[in-house]
Amino acid sequence: MKIPRLFSLLFFCLLALPAWQFAPAQTLEEQSAEAGVLFDGEGRYTGTAAEAGSSAEGKAKLLAALKTRVKIKDRGNPAEGERLNAILSRILDAPTGRQLATEFLAEGARAEISFETIPDTKVFELNGKKTFWTSGGHAHTAANPPEVHLNEAYMQARQDEAPITMAHELFGHTLERKRAERYGVQDTYIFHQNEEANAGLVGWTVGAELGQKIDNAWAWIYMANAEDYHRRLKTNMAYYAGTLSSDEMKDPLPAYQARLADTDKTLLRLPLRREKSELWLRIIDHLIKIHQMAEAAFKTLLEETRAVLDSIAGNENRLKDIRGYLTALIEKCGAKDGQSWLASLREKADNEYFRERARVMDERADALGKMMLGRTWEGEQPPARPGQVTWPQLEQIWKTEQASACGWKP
Repeated sequence: MKIPRLFSLLFFCLLALPAWQFAPAQTLEEQSAEAGVLFDGEGRYTGTAAEAGSSAEGKAKLLAALKTRVKIKDRGNPAEGERLNAILSRILDAPTGRQLATEFLAEGARAEISFETIPDTKVFELNGKKTFWTSGGHAHTAANPPEVHLNEAYMQARQDEAPITMAHELFGHTLERKRAERYGVQDTYIFHQNEEANAGLVGWTVGAELGQKIDNAWAWIYMANAEDYHRRLKTNMAYYAGTLSSDEMKDPLPAYQARLADTDKTLLRLPLRREKSELWLRIIDHLIKIHQMAEAAFKTLLEETRAVLDSIAGNENRLKDIRGYLTALIEKCGAKDGQSWLASLREKADNEYFRERARVMDERADALGKMMLGRTWEGEQPPARPGQVTWPQLEQIWKTEQASACGWKP
């Protein structure tokens, strides 16, 4: 089979990376022996984040200790195991990553990490770079041990973002499950909206500390207006749609009813979005074929529009999942067997755990805000392909076309 030249270059680049990034997999026993110097007589981790950050040896010891609690599953593909090992190691290059790794160990948390096929994922090129628009991963925190799954598309695209997602899922979600158990709120914390926001802050902060561009729109939305972030997130995934503020936890039914109505409105807008995208494709095709405009000048707009069209089916499935989940929660609020759940939400809404998480989140947001000073979301985006027609320009071209004697109707 002929190997594309780009793949060959990537392969040799991977071979040139430092050996620690793709170290051979070890058994848990070997990892435990290597990390033993960092544990006291009762098996507790005794190293610090500062020690791990002071030298390559310190980081290696922290990684070895972490891997006694985090099992890497390669699904029978050694390349996936190597990549996951490299991702885990890369997280520890960030001060926040090292700090949370030590907290993960101190809490006695565990996890299994692997890649996974995430439905509706399509890798495509945008501005000459491979990307995908579906979820980067998720955590099943109620599993024993908790499971962290990264989108297998990270093996092909957006590879620099994988450590951000892993930190988000492993330290933002899985670690929090263990903390919640200590506070006795493990069955209710997942219904608090800060559960996701906290994980977001963890990932964004780790990414910024690693020198990555802060190009995640959710980060900018949250830092500009946390309430707007929470509102928007409710239509992003079924789980998020069920999360609540501390006040809403005391009476969730009105919130769920309002979100169900919003979801129905959003579903109704999808056909319009499809129609609008298809219209722009016809307009661009007309400009190229009839008015002899250079097709290459529309490449970015065509990529974006086709990507939107490709995403609509997945968006529809997601919104239907949200609708079904909200309907079930509304029914639960009115059912006899749901009253104990409602009582638990009310009782735990003011638990110290939530106040402590809010305090830590404020501190992390302050630190992230300092790293964002002087930056803008637009400035963090990759440079546009040169010589491209922009959306405002296309809209003006179309207005001029409509006012002309051409007479063409899309």
